[in-house]
Amino acid sequence: MKRRIRKVVNFFAFNLLFFALYLNFIHKDKPNVAMTPAPTQAASNTAAISGTVLVANPEKYLDQKATNTATTPAQQTNAANNKAEQTAALKLSIN
Repeated sequence: MKRRIRKVVNFFAFNLLFFALYLNFIHKDKPNVAMTPAPTQAASNTAAISGTVLVANPEKYLDQKATNTATTPAQQTNAANNKAEQTAALKLSIN
């Protein structure tokens, strides 16, 4: 009889544990209502970012990258000098 009671109690404890985990991690509460309501027009104009968006003309953006990466050797040395100055300034600011 004790064995059967122990099995039933363990079963309920195990289910209670998983129910608590469900409530804690998976189930989302309804958001609280703000005390002062936000204007609805401003909320409708701003779109939340949700995932990836397809681009109509990807070639346009790919060509921009290609032209930006094709630089002259003088521009490359200027960029390297700027990078060296930034790292030197960073090292000085940390110490």
